[in-house]
Amino acid sequence: MATSPTAPWRRAPAGHGRRRSARGWRGFCRRLGLVAAWALALALGWASAQPGLYGPEAPQDAAWVRVFNAAAPGGIAVRVADRSTVVLPLGGATRYARVPAGRVRVDVGGVELQLEVAAESFVTVAATVAGPVPIADPALRDVSRGLLGLMNLTALEALDLLAPDGTPVVAAVPPLTHEALAIARATTGLLVTDGDRTVATLEPQPFERGIAYVVVVYDHGEGPTVALLASAVD
Repeated sequence: MATSPTAPWRRAPAGHGRRRSARGWRGFCRRLGLVAAWALALALGWASAQPGLYGPEAPQDAAWVRVFNAAAPGGIAVRVADRSTVVLPLGGATRYARVPAGRVRVDVGGVELQLEVAAESFVTVAATVAGPVPIADPALRDVSRGLLGLMNLTALEALDLLAPDGTPVVAAVPPLTHEALAIARATTGLLVTDGDRTVATLEPQPFERGIAYVVVVYDHGEGPTVALLASAVD
């Protein structure tokens, strides 16, 4: 496992090959093709066995919806489509519910939304003090990578998510949006900043491949607070 404390999304420099004869090169290509096919088969088998973001299958006509509580300290009752009602604590989220593309009903504290969701899309319905708000989530398409992002549920105009050395993960995220970057497996701390002001500091922790992580920043009490969510599905 890489344990870069700075920028896990940087790519390592490519290696250098050796010169081969034409015959040797053809043999090498054949062996490389076999290795690539074997690696692809392993990767596909690994992906299909993961309970991660998409579950055992990712049908093209499905969408994924979850709810996040950014407003109710005493908890809030939520329900997505025909799933069971659950009570979310402040800063808590449901797992993604897989739903058919099209119209889906979401109940948040007695307020019912009729969302129109596109196939292969991901949506977080944020329960805010102003009411429930749907936020489009970036989708993780490559399980050999992870996603790390920031969701801004505050009135602050532009929030940044940074590595400890100041390298940006995502920058200038406006209110009611979620932006993310593909990353390699890594262990790192994070900073959330508003211009020159540090809003929050997250301690170093591992980030794995095949999982979409998001730092959610929301207003509570005396100022912004954060929650780190890792993707999961029903």
